[in-house]
Amino acid sequence: MIHRTTVARIIQRNQGVNFSNLEKIFNCLNLDLEEGDYEEVQNNQNIKTQIITSPRENHNVDRCQNYELQKYVQRPLIESQFYNSLLFTDFIVRIITPKKMGKTTFINRVLQRFSQEQDYRNVYISLLVADSIHFCELNNFLQWLCANVSSQLGLPAQLDDWNKSTKIFGSKVSCTNYFEKFLLQKLDSPIVLCLDNLELLFLYDNICQNFLRMLRSWNDKYNRNSLWKKLRLVLSYAPNIDINMNPNQSPFNLGTVIELPEFTFKEVQELAQIYQLNWDNFQVGELMKMVGGHPYLVELTIRSLRTRNDMTLENILETAPTETGIYHSPHLQEYLGILKQHSDLAKVFMSIIKGEEIKNIESHANKKLINLGLVKYENGKVLVRCELYRLYFENYLGDVA
Repeated sequence: MIHRTTVARIIQRNQGVNFSNLEKIFNCLNLDLEEGDYEEVQNNQNIKTQIITSPRENHNVDRCQNYELQKYVQRPLIESQFYNSLLFTDFIVRIITPKKMGKTTFINRVLQRFSQEQDYRNVYISLLVADSIHFCELNNFLQWLCANVSSQLGLPAQLDDWNKSTKIFGSKVSCTNYFEKFLLQKLDSPIVLCLDNLELLFLYDNICQNFLRMLRSWNDKYNRNSLWKKLRLVLSYAPNIDINMNPNQSPFNLGTVIELPEFTFKEVQELAQIYQLNWDNFQVGELMKMVGGHPYLVELTIRSLRTRNDMTLENILETAPTETGIYHSPHLQEYLGILKQHSDLAKVFMSIIKGEEIKNIESHANKKLINLGLVKYENGKVLVRCELYRLYFENYLGDVA
């Protein structure tokens, strides 16, 4: 945890922020810190100047527009698939990936390029930033969505007549009319709306199915109403969702599906070069034996080596599955806490670690483990995602399972 005094000093700009504090702040907010969320700058004076002169009200919009300087590995094939789907193919693009696979950076990187080249406006909304009150009922959630989208587009929220409209037409129609009247008709440029961490909505059945039906209806409008050609929808969520819904009323069987893969050997090499590490094939191979191509774990390793002079790759790999390793807190520790709270998941996970045959691959536990990113489905089998997870949880989860 991070002390509130430290947070206050950072907010008041009386103290700089290092990676450790930034990661703790993100964890407290239940957010994933990914490589596109920060930038290492050498000149402290430049940092201060940037903070003072940056317009606070445009932070969310600017976030999509400042990725050229980030430490990012280009992935041409999958980036082109995403880009071309937005441009030529579908109203809906679905990005399905477990946590910490770099999806936020990937999404914003492509949307930045797309907006620059195609004159689109980007709106990125993560459901992680919504308060609990917004999930109490559908009406609250849709008002929050409309106000949020308007704000990011630099438009006033026009909600004065919302309740009157809702009493007559209902919340879904009111939201749809809002998009038509106050967004699509007002703007000359088309819009890409990205809804990230959509799986959080599945916890609230009272609003989930109605919201998803509305998104499905927007796809129908896109096909028959020229005004709705000005909108593209990106839905980003974890894999293997469990929701009992009529397929004909769901948006989850529409559009292009993009699944983010792990880094390849070449991409790990490129990331090391970006961080100015002079690695040969042996060093890349040794790292990938431990963490595979897991984007978060690879980037954490390389960043640690670049920023801490007391570390070597050999030392990191030796201590990797222990409490003194760089992966323990908060990454492995968080997973351990989840598994200890859910003994059913822990037992299934330990069976996978031991190499036991999994008879029911489509079970809820397996889907949940894939969702968490602890295991992967490969060649008809459920496998532990990387050697680090096998070694660590074999040691620390034995008593629970």
